[in-house]
Amino acid sequence: MHILLVFALKHTQWPGPGRSGRNVVGLPFFPQYVAKSAGLFFTLFGLLAALGAVAQINPIWNYGPYRADVVSTGAQPDWYIGFLEGALRLMPGVETRLWGHTIMWNPLVTAVLLPGVLFTALYAYPFFERWITGTPGERHLCDRPRDRPVRTALGTAALSCYAVLLLAGAQDILAFVFDLSQQALTWTLRIGFFAVPPAVFWLTRRLCLALQSGERRLLTEGEATGLVRQGADGGFRPEHRALAPGERYAVLARERPRPLTPTEGAGGAGRGRLRVLVARTRWAVSGWYYGDRIPYPTTAEQRRKIAETTAGPDGKRPPEDG
Repeated sequence: MHILLVFALKHTQWPGPGRSGRNVVGLPFFPQYVAKSAGLFFTLFGLLAALGAVAQINPIWNYGPYRADVVSTGAQPDWYIGFLEGALRLMPGVETRLWGHTIMWNPLVTAVLLPGVLFTALYAYPFFERWITGTPGERHLCDRPRDRPVRTALGTAALSCYAVLLLAGAQDILAFVFDLSQQALTWTLRIGFFAVPPAVFWLTRRLCLALQSGERRLLTEGEATGLVRQGADGGFRPEHRALAPGERYAVLARERPRPLTPTEGAGGAGRGRLRVLVARTRWAVSGWYYGDRIPYPTTAEQRRKIAETTAGPDGKRPPEDG
């Protein structure tokens, strides 16, 4: 299935000379790819053979005979469900009695609603981003994290939330190892579950914009050479050199969608309160998602060439600054 999907959808690639949204530049299957695969196979085979020769697995003579009453403590769930265990431990024991029935919110929210929301968001996100970008079609060129500040910030915020829940899944072990109060640690992680993701989102977005600002400075002023020259007025100024064409191309040859306008956000939806509300929501979310950007110094001809390079096989591309 993986090979079929790669054959149908093609690989993505980083922007560079000769690469565009309509081609895939890579190594041929034979002999380069075959040689790489064979080298990886023999390397892994040699490593496993060496481990089988010198590494000891389960030295039972060090443990002694099996006794059912002697067990190891600190058993933890597998890593892929550790966040669910952490959510169960952080969720307060709240219940509601309705019409003779008791609803236990701890297992319902953490074991049913949380995974449902998580996987629904993962599956829906590509469609959501295409909706607020206003472009269909394939894309073969990769986006750098700094080029999509909000996307990157959302990803890091989600990872930070996952990290808090994963730590909460082992809060009893952490409290024991570091000699902490388990109750205080639980409340710290509860607060962190709500406080850490927004802080990480804000910090990541600011870092992405700072990296964009640094690239704009490189494009306008050039790269510092480390030399200082004295001018005719007696002042000292650092010397800069212009970026090489290949470096400049790698920075500029990428999509930089702008927010949708109210007309584009409507998307021909017509009249009606619900359609107007959806159109306004799309326009507002697109403005929030793509509003914070650092414009790069490009001419109209450069923007035209960049648009041609980044367009997909169908020739469609998102609305960009003119």
